Amino acid sequence: MMKVVTLASSSRGNCVLVIGENTNLLIDAGINISNLISKLNLLGVDPYSIKAILSTHEHSDHSKSIGAFMRKYGAYLYVHNDDREALIKKLGRIDESRIITFYDQDFSIGEFTIKSFKLPHDAVSCVGYVVRQGVTQFAYATDLGYASEETVKNLFNCKLVILESNHDEKMLINNPNYSSALKQRILSKHGHLSNMSSAKVVCSLAQNNVKQVVLAHLSPENNTPMLCYQTVCDYLLAMGVEPGVNIKIDVAPMEHIGTVFVIK
Repeated sequence: MMKVVTLASSSRGNCVLVIGENTNLLIDAGINISNLISKLNLLGVDPYSIKAILSTHEHSDHSKSIGAFMRKYGAYLYVHNDDREALIKKLGRIDESRIITFYDQDFSIGEFTIKSFKLPHDAVSCVGYVVRQGVTQFAYATDLGYASEETVKNLFNCKLVILESNHDEKMLINNPNYSSALKQRILSKHGHLSNMSSAKVVCSLAQNNVKQVVLAHLSPENNTPMLCYQTVCDYLLAMGVEPGVNIKIDVAPMEHIGTVFVIK
């Protein structure tokens, strides 16, 4: 059995806690260190019990407190080789012997087997993860400009998928505070997944043995939890997929602790 919970999930900061029988992990640590520790304490998780942090990429909304957490609590950092140097520049002074570099092969941390897969994003390198415990697995995929067939296949047969649903295209296009260049970057194939693009992925997941999806990494400026949820549900219904029956849909809170999902 493992538990998975988002500690924060938005364009301002991202962090996911994975609790196993004997091993605890973080995926990213893109929030203030004091905020992170406070949330772990609220969940009754000793920060010293976090064995490792899995990094998706070097952007600050995913890496903000990785260095501070490593220095204080001694966690190991797992990072894809392609992103290692870019991430190290953001960590401050750390013991580099605690950085574990992986390539494209599966690797193990305690009871978990981890598979990474590349995502199209404007980072030096960006990956998603499938975390397996025995025959049980969940997937994490945010910060992707588009979802290729190969990317989506990595998510099939997972008990839980945490998937980006970053923006509503109309809200983004009409946002007067965003430059044309920034809008183009977000909408590009190396930007972020829109609500409608996410809906299409969720529909495919519903047809491939996925029963629970958490929509994540919402933009506070270009999305709302209700709009995100409604867009995905409306598309599913139009495609003959019934939300809550064929597949359950949840939206990760942007700044607060999310639902604790128990995966068996």
